[in-house]
Parts: sequence; structure tokens; C-alpha cells
Amino acid sequence: MLTPVQPTECMQAREAASVLLDGELSELETAQLHGHLRVCDECEDYLLQTGVFTAKLRGAALEQPALPAFTVRRRRPAIRLNVAVAAVTILAATGSSFAVGHLLGSSGGAPSATVGTSGSGVSLPQQNEVLGMLRRLRPGRLESGRVIPV
Repeated sequence: MLTPVQPTECMQAREAASVLLDGELSELETAQLHGHLRVCDECEDYLLQTGVFTAKLRGAALEQPALPAFTVRRRRPAIRLNVAVAAVTILAATGSSFAVGHLLGSSGGAPSATVGTSGSGVSLPQQNEVLGMLRRLRPGRLESGRVIPV
């Protein structure tokens, strides 16, 4: 069976009733709510029942937990793995594109404009960018030309 949808005025009145119970309804909104309650018995019953429940809930003694409660901060290894995969992908793409460029450059094309260290074929800014990503992934001492297990 479908639940009938309350008229908009009733929905607004029930929201206002909740705010009234929290003591945060303005004078104008209180007057509008009381005007609606004079003509709508269902909303008046809602306010009375909600008021009784709220009073019981606020008046109840606080329960102390039987067991100590604590939160556990979960680590997110998937993010680190994704960063590592991205770094390896960037290195592979960069290396292969420079290798192709080097082959094309040696066959009479335009000369390669990369400045690499130890003949790696990867430019210094690219090395620094990848090293920066790896430092964030795995804090510690990282240097250019050092092999890092991932």
C-alpha cells in the first residue's frame, strides 16, 4: 500500500514543529505553525507525540558503554598503489617516447633536445617530477639514478 504524500503545508508545519522543540523557531514562524495547528489535527497530534518522545529522550540518563570505545584509522593502500602505478606508467611512457624520438633523431630527423643524466634519455625536470612523486609515496632519501622497488 502506498503511503499518501502529506500536503506541502503539513510538511512545512512538521519541520517547524521539530525546530520549535529545539527552541529555534522565530516568533513569526511560531505564529504560522500555531495557525496551521488550529486547522490540522494530524499535525497537532504529530507535534504532541514528537514533543513527548523528545522530552523522554532528553530526560533519559546517559548510558555508559560497557566496553571501551576507540576509533581505528584505516590506511588506504590502494591510493599508494595507484600512485606507484601512475609513476611507473609515466616513466615507461616517457622512456619509450624518448627512445622513439632518439631513434628518429639518429636517422636524420630533428636532434633530441633532452638533457639526461647517465644516458637515461629522460630530461632533468621530468626526473625531478617523478622523484617528487616517489618521495611522497615513499618518504626517505631518493636520488636520481637509484633503483626503487615498488
